Amino acid sequence: MASKITSVPPASISGISRPGRGGVVVKPKDMKGTLRRLWQLTKGQRRGLGWVLLLSALASAASIFSPYLTGRIVTMIVGGDAITFVLLVLAGLYVGDWLIRFLQQYLTASIGQRIILYIRKVLFDHIKKLPLAFFDRRQHGELMSRLTNDVDNISITISNSLTLLLRYIFTIVGIFAMMLCLSPFLTLVSLAAVALILLLTRTVTKRTKKLFSEQQKDLGALNGQVEESISGLSIVKAFCREKQMEEAFEEKNDKLCSISTKALIWSGYLMPLMNVINNLCYVAIAVFSGMLFINGSISDIGLVTSFLLYVRQFTRPFVEIANIYNSFQTAVAGAERVFEILDEQTEPEDRPDALELKNPHGDIVLNHVRFGYNPDKAVLKDISMSIPAGMKVAIVGPTGSGKTTIINLLARFYDVSDGEILLDGHDLRDYKMKSLREAFGVVLQDTAMFAESVRDNICYGHAQASMEQIREAARIAGADGFIERLPNGYDTILEQGGDELSQGERQLLTIARAVLANAPIMILDEATSSVDTVTEQKIRKAMLKMCEGRTSFIIAHRLSTIRDSDRIILIEDGAIAEQGTHDELMKLHGKYAMMYQTQSGKAL
Repeated sequence: MASKITSVPPASISGISRPGRGGVVVKPKDMKGTLRRLWQLTKGQRRGLGWVLLLSALASAASIFSPYLTGRIVTMIVGGDAITFVLLVLAGLYVGDWLIRFLQQYLTASIGQRIILYIRKVLFDHIKKLPLAFFDRRQHGELMSRLTNDVDNISITISNSLTLLLRYIFTIVGIFAMMLCLSPFLTLVSLAAVALILLLTRTVTKRTKKLFSEQQKDLGALNGQVEESISGLSIVKAFCREKQMEEAFEEKNDKLCSISTKALIWSGYLMPLMNVINNLCYVAIAVFSGMLFINGSISDIGLVTSFLLYVRQFTRPFVEIANIYNSFQTAVAGAERVFEILDEQTEPEDRPDALELKNPHGDIVLNHVRFGYNPDKAVLKDISMSIPAGMKVAIVGPTGSGKTTIINLLARFYDVSDGEILLDGHDLRDYKMKSLREAFGVVLQDTAMFAESVRDNICYGHAQASMEQIREAARIAGADGFIERLPNGYDTILEQGGDELSQGERQLLTIARAVLANAPIMILDEATSSVDTVTEQKIRKAMLKMCEGRTSFIIAHRLSTIRDSDRIILIEDGAIAEQGTHDELMKLHGKYAMMYQTQSGKAL
């Protein structure tokens, strides 16, 4: 069965998308509180909103006065009077309306974009200060959605919905006042139609709210399925799982199709029924006004004309406001998602008496360190070690034993749950974060390339480096050979963030980046995990040279790369199982010796 690709096309009214007519309406949890916070957040960025309010009132003038003037023209024609002046006034009213709306849109767009620019800056600035623990429990796609989609929803509301909402409110008030002046009795008849429309809207939206909520969840599940399938397509093909992938996609897509159809059908009830009510109201007013004119209660035929035109315009803003309100709710819900990020605790601030780490020696001590990413599950249970400056330490152990966690704690990506880590006699938390991290040269297991030139990627942590220094760092890392073969050498732009390079080539670039940083403490987390044996030997020599005279920590599964380390520490189940030099550990005939024998194929 062919998959049904569903979409939720929002209706467009006055150039703005309306979630209330087919789009997904996401209701905020606390509208008043969120609006209050949004108002406080944008303080200083709202210059010009007063003019927008004034222009919104003036923009409703054509809707309020044009029916009255039209009625006057009819009266004057019946009475044989000249209508030139009134026609000129009416034409001027419409021209002025166009000019006012243009100025209003111009002001609103500039204010809205200025506010959104500020919100994006605040949000992005906050995100970069968040600890890694936050990103470990969040999907990157979701964060991107909050930076883009949610902020865009706020932008649309400020730029369009807010303007229309103000205009419609002024229009309703003005038209209602004019209708009362013309005929209080006919006005009461018109209000009955408004009451029916509000009752109908409440009844239908009560049902569609639940349907659109389910639709949003199903849409998110489908998006996750598509993203997972595309990002893991090579694995899917390798394991011949295309059929299962398609079945999973069809299942989620069919479910979304079904719920979207129900939601659209229910929301589709609203407008036809409203039109019926509007038309019946119009007919009723026409009949009543005709009867009143015949029996003499109304002597001015122009009044009847004006009132009928007002009736046509009076109910429409209520429908528009209902749709704008739905759009408004979605925007406020987006603002709530933005505030959820802003409420996240950032990395600990430097203490008031924090020390500047100058000329670090590299003496490191771990005292009874305990840590767990989840408070209920400890990864490191009781780690203690003393590393003198200049020592080259290798950390080995089975997957999940806590090797990389030690590195994360040393670089202070996380803080210890218990115990302490000392650098040159001071707790890591005593130092200013920036100066502490500048003391570390890091090559992590997951390579990270940016959509910039190869040169910029290598000097990412040392922007003032000369071209000679960059080339030397690449040569030491063994990366200069493949860089020279790239189309533009060191000026080649990694447009896909390095995806066009092999995993091994990306790793060589990260090593070159660490070499160029020239930090006193080096951390290499699986630096040779993705290179061939020939390149491994080159990196091994580069590592020896790079780590010379520096405190260094090397995590490796290939034990052949760490044989000449000053100390090898075997971590198992979050604790130190063995430690010593390669020769010492081999003589123990323990777990390290067994691991080495398994990899090398040599008997003990």
